[in-house]
Amino acid sequence: MIEENTDIGSVGFNGNTPQLRSLAVVTTLLTLVTLGIYRFWARTRLRRYFWSAVTLDGHGFEYTGKGIEKLIGFLIAVAVLAIYLGTFQVALSFAGMSLFEAVDSDGDHIRGVLLTYATFLFLAPLIFYAQYRARRYMLSRTKWKGIRFGADQAAWGYAIRAIGHWMLTFLTLGILLPRQTFCLEKYKADRTWFGTAQFVQEGRWQSLYPAMKHIIMGFAITVIGGAMMSMLFWTGSLEGDTAGIDIAIAVLAGSMIFIGTVWFYIGFAYYNVHSHRILTRNKTLGSNIQFTSEPRTARIIGIYLLGGLIISLLAPIIAGLIGGILGVLSSQILSGVDVGLGETPAGVGVGIVLGYITLFVVLAVLSLIFIKQPIIEHFAQVTTVHNAEELDAVSYTHLRAHETGRNL
Repeated sequence: MIEENTDIGSVGFNGNTPQLRSLAVVTTLLTLVTLGIYRFWARTRLRRYFWSAVTLDGHGFEYTGKGIEKLIGFLIAVAVLAIYLGTFQVALSFAGMSLFEAVDSDGDHIRGVLLTYATFLFLAPLIFYAQYRARRYMLSRTKWKGIRFGADQAAWGYAIRAIGHWMLTFLTLGILLPRQTFCLEKYKADRTWFGTAQFVQEGRWQSLYPAMKHIIMGFAITVIGGAMMSMLFWTGSLEGDTAGIDIAIAVLAGSMIFIGTVWFYIGFAYYNVHSHRILTRNKTLGSNIQFTSEPRTARIIGIYLLGGLIISLLAPIIAGLIGGILGVLSSQILSGVDVGLGETPAGVGVGIVLGYITLFVVLAVLSLIFIKQPIIEHFAQVTTVHNAEELDAVSYTHLRAHETGRNL
């Protein structure tokens, strides 16, 4: 737990919206022009912006990743996935099945279900392995005051544990979700480093159960509403002397199902926020560096709702205006030219195509400005580092990594 009267390292956010807007427009356009190839460099440039915008005691973080590294990693992942799926297809062929077979409505549904689950179970280790590797790469390319973060090579261990915990959570109908959350976070945190200092996740997984209260309440309301609706249709047909009462019960049950479902999904947002609070409060770095993070569920939901509303209103208008202007201009340039759109004038056709492209660009830019940046800013503003002066004692060289073969 956090000790009293500790020195606090202030975490801040100094993002620049005009700079982000320009960066988002340029990188999105380049990604479109290069048919997606530039997205590796685009993501790198955006990470550099966000990393440098988050500060600790006035010093921004530094992201040193390169686009070419991400491209090479992607190509390797594609090759590995192809070999992996090829091996799986060979195994399926012995059972007379195929990854590419279609199961029609009159076909063997059990066969289709088995194929779906077999594919998921076969791909799950690769998915979790890739998640850990991606996190490890991101940490190894992150610095603060010249000192690099890092993580142990433990991707397969994480993949095996993730599969086990997900299966336990599924078999227990979500009851062991806190255990899954805590154990997987502890596995990652205990293998994370900042220079010579190691992170440690302390606490108990049972402490996450209070964060599940809204999930449980939403589920309970939905189940009660569903039970009322089922009993109503089993025992009556909404006719006769009790028709009015039955209709009232049906309306109440339907309302409970709707409210419970919404409550259930909001409960997951609450769980993610409050489990983050609890886990952060029980996380340490080195001998005595501790953390607190107090994000607010209402604030995060509000960012997504307000941001989504603004995006849904602005994106079509901006894209329509730009597409219209480009259509008028192109009609002057392409007057009388056949672009293969039937009776549609060339300028109008080009304007429609450019309008769709513009819509894609506008959605990407507005999402970064109205959702991603406010979320990162909120988390930065509610996070504090206790005993931050001990960060000065952390060395750049991770001696233990060289002694035991850990690669940062």
